[in-house]
Amino acid sequence: MGRFHLVDFAAHYQKGFRNHIVSIAEVPRLVEAFGRYGCYATYFFYSDEILTYMSARAAASTPTIAGYEGKVWASRFPIDLDHPDLQVALEAARSYIALFLDRWEVDPNGIQIYFSGAKGFHLLLDTRLFGRIMPSRSLPLVFAALRSRLAQELPDHYRATVDLTIKDRVRLLRLPNTVHEKSNLYKVIIFPEELKEYGPEAIRKLAGHARALPLTDETGLLSRVRVAENAQASRLFSRIRKQVRRLTRKPFRYRFRRPGDLGRIDFPCAAIERMWESHVEPGYRNNCAIRLASAFRLLGLTEAEGREKLFEWNAKNSVDLPYYELESVIRSAYHHRFPYRFSCQDEILRHFCPLPDYQACRHHVQSHAEEEGRGSSP
Repeated sequence: MGRFHLVDFAAHYQKGFRNHIVSIAEVPRLVEAFGRYGCYATYFFYSDEILTYMSARAAASTPTIAGYEGKVWASRFPIDLDHPDLQVALEAARSYIALFLDRWEVDPNGIQIYFSGAKGFHLLLDTRLFGRIMPSRSLPLVFAALRSRLAQELPDHYRATVDLTIKDRVRLLRLPNTVHEKSNLYKVIIFPEELKEYGPEAIRKLAGHARALPLTDETGLLSRVRVAENAQASRLFSRIRKQVRRLTRKPFRYRFRRPGDLGRIDFPCAAIERMWESHVEPGYRNNCAIRLASAFRLLGLTEAEGREKLFEWNAKNSVDLPYYELESVIRSAYHHRFPYRFSCQDEILRHFCPLPDYQACRHHVQSHAEEEGRGSSP
C-alpha cells in the first residue's frame, strides 16, 4: 500500500456526506462513530496528492475530490450485481463464482462475496490475483474495461445485473457490516457454499446482523492472508491493460450535432428516448443514468447542461436516484477524453428498445438523421 493509503470516507449522517479524506486505518473507528449506518469508502486509494488537489480547489469552492485525475491504487477489483429480483442477481453471482473458482481456479482467499443489504451482491477480487498492480492514472479505465469484458462471461439474461457505472476514481463502495439505509439490513459476507445453497430469503436472514470477516480487516479492503496470482486472471488483466494503453495513446476525433433547443431533445436511439420519457425501477436506474449522460455528451451538451438534464430526468420521472449518484454518473460520462457510445448489442438498451428488430432500428436512426438534415437546411 505504501504512499497510497488514503480513501474518501462517507456516511449518511456525516456533514456533507463525503469529501472526508482519511487513512484506511481510520475507517473502522469512523464506522463505529456513525453507528455502522450508511457508511462508505472509495475502493481506490490515494496518495497525499489528493490533499494537495483539494487544497487548490478550496480557494474557489468547498474542498472536493470531484474531478480528480491523479494516480490511484486498489487492493480490490469490485463487481456490483444489481437487480429488482434478488434471485436474478443471485444467479449472476453464482455464475461468476463458478467462473472464478471452478474454471479459473483462483485462490479462494482472493475473492469475497457480499450481499449488499438490498437488491444485489458485491464481488471483490483481490488485485493480487492479477499480478502486481502499480498505482496508475489509467487504472480506473483498466478496471472499467475489465468489468465490461467479464460481463460478457455471464449468460445474456444476467448481463444487465452488472453495474458498469462504477468506473470513476472517486466511486464509493458500501462498507461491510454497515446498515443499508432503505432495507435496514447489513451488508454481510456470504461464503461460496452459502451462495450455492441459500435462496434470497435465507440470505436476507443472514443480513439481520453483522458477520465476522475471516480474511480481511473491518473495511473489507485490506487482506489478512496471502493470495496467489492466478494465471488466467493475470493474462486477461495484462491484455486489457495493453488495449487501454493503445486506446488512450490515439487521438479520438468525434463530431457533435448539438440540438438547437435543449428544451426538446430528440435522441437518435429509440431506447434512449424511452429511458428519457420513463420511470425506471431500482436495479436499472444507474445503468439508465449512465447511458443518458453518455447520450447527452454525444449530442454536444456541456457537462453542466448534461447534469441539468439528468437531474430533470430524475425528477420528472420520479426515478429517485440520490444527488451523489447522479454526480458520480456525470463524472463517469464527462471526465474522460472521449465519450462512450453504447451499441445496439447492449443489454440495457435492448431491454428498453421499443422497436421489434435491428432493421427497424436502422430505419429509425436513418429517419432521425434525415429529419435532422432537413432541420439544418437553409
